[in-house]
Formats: sequence, C-alpha cells, structure tokens
Amino acid sequence: MKNSKFNISPMTSFVLVLFLAGISSSCGTKSSHKEPDEHAKDSVHNEAAEDHPHDQSASATSSGNIMWMPGDKPFDGPLKLVKGGAQKLDASITTDNGGVKTLSLTLSGSQVVLLFDGLLENIGSNLQFKTEEFQGKVVMVHHYIDESNYDYLSLSNTSMQLGRIENGKDNVLDKKDEKMPVYWAKLTVSAAGEHYKGSLNDKLVNHGHGETRPAGRVGLLLEGRGKVMLKMMEVIKLTE
Repeated sequence: MKNSKFNISPMTSFVLVLFLAGISSSCGTKSSHKEPDEHAKDSVHNEAAEDHPHDQSASATSSGNIMWMPGDKPFDGPLKLVKGGAQKLDASITTDNGGVKTLSLTLSGSQVVLLFDGLLENIGSNLQFKTEEFQGKVVMVHHYIDESNYDYLSLSNTSMQLGRIENGKDNVLDKKDEKMPVYWAKLTVSAAGEHYKGSLNDKLVNHGHGETRPAGRVGLLLEGRGKVMLKMMEVIKLTE
C-alpha cells in the first residue's frame, strides 16, 4: 500500500460549496481549503476512477484531511474496523472494469463500526457506497466518543435523518422520507458549530441544529442484513 499526496477532488469542491457556502453568512464557517472557481459535475460512479489512483488506499495531511479508498486487503488502511468480526462480514476487495477497488461487506444483522483515528471538531465528510438486497442503515458518524455518544447522518430504506446519540439516547435533529438508492450513491454530512447538514447525491435533504460537541472520531456505522459496498470515504477538516 502506498500513500499519495492529498489533492482536492472535484467532488470535494462540490461538497464544500453545497454545504459551506450556504451557511457562511449565518455561522461564519469556512473550509480549511481555498475553493476553486469551477466545480465538477461528473457522475458519482466515475469520480473515484478519474480523481484517485487505483493502487493507493489512503492519504492524509497534517491538517486532518483524509481520503480513503480500499487497498489490496480489507481493512488494510486508516479506516479501522472497531466493531464487528471481519470473518463474519465475508469482507473482500473487488475491482471493476475501470480498475477501481471496492470493499464488499456482507452483514447478518449485527452492527459494524469503522472509524478513522484522530479527533476532529468541524468536519465535512462524504461516502461513495452501494447496497445489494440490504435491509438496514448506512450511517456516517462524527464526534464519535463511544457507542453511547456520537452524532450521525443515517440513511435507511424509508428515511434519512440527522441525529445525536447522547448517553445512549437518540435525539433526532431532522428527518425526511427517503429511499436507499439501488445504484452507486454519495452520502454527505457537514457539522460546523451548531449547524448540521446531510445530502444524498448532492441534494440537500436534512438540516438541523444542536449544541456544539467536543471533538471526536469520524467514520461509518452499518447495521442490518445484506451487502454493502464501499468505494471511497473522505473527511475534510473545517474551520469557523
């Protein structure tokens, strides 16, 4: 596995504009990157193949930004499996016709948690994923302290919601009717100060507000039955 120099992908630029420009006037949040003048509108399926080298699983910078893609082996990178048995997940790496690697996981009802190291406060994060015959939830987590304390953006077969688990209690900040896509999709979450946003395929779905949380880890929580495939996950450190 090799490390690559971190570059701002077209998808990153689009995400920053979608989530940060809309709230800059109200909360003063800014990205730690300078926004380019133009933003790509390529399809979600092709972005990973065009913007990232196929033989490199991750890159990170001292600013806290992370770009993860599957390596040659499951969980062989900074996105660590912290809950769930690797053998029970039947984890495998596949490669499509374009040479893009995918981490495939088969869930049997138990909860799976994958986290990056490091504690972050204001973040923007996006995930490329696909499900097959999946009944359950795909959850992007941030400000993760432990299983009883974290913030999240959750997508199920019936709804998409922003929320906060605090001392084991679920506090829903915003909830909308939404269906789990059957194709490759992009799920995005933004947490800046007291403002929280969630989008699906660059369409804003959720917007909620909550008290500022202490810094925590960022990652992914999966729960249900069926197959989930992961192509890319990106974390961007934001500043207010």
